[in-house]
Amino acid sequence: MLKNCLILVFALFTLMNTSIAKEKNSKIQVALLLDTSNSMDGLINQAKSQLWNVVNELATAKKNGKTPNLEIALYEYGKQSLASETGFVREIVGFTNDLDKISEELFALKTNGGDEYCGWSIKSATDNLAWSKSNKDLKIIYIAGNEAFTQGKVDYKKSCASAI
Repeated sequence: MLKNCLILVFALFTLMNTSIAKEKNSKIQVALLLDTSNSMDGLINQAKSQLWNVVNELATAKKNGKTPNLEIALYEYGKQSLASETGFVREIVGFTNDLDKISEELFALKTNGGDEYCGWSIKSATDNLAWSKSNKDLKIIYIAGNEAFTQGKVDYKKSCASAI
């Protein structure tokens, strides 16, 4: 388990009716948001491994006997080398089904000081990614970090409500 590391999951919609599943594969979209501030120094490798375990589990998911199309996006937040005007948040990879690219980018992330603005991070992923318009697709945001959600100018409660 990730000690002192918060993983928050937003499952926006999980069910798909059988007739739609027969017409086309369902889709799973996942945004991974990782705190790369210095406070994660002792936790970063474990956090990356846990996030990758989630991706591996979802890659084997089935819905009505079919494998859904899996799209993963990757964000980092909290690193002081990121722009303050974007809330120290950076989209590394938008939605892609290239899991090798996601793995490469995820495991290359390093920590470096900064402010951890969870609300801003969630808002960025919600507003900037090309989320499916279908209510039948599963959409998830995983955020991993170890600081309070109350930091920063963007209220995490509003970001979470907007994500839903």
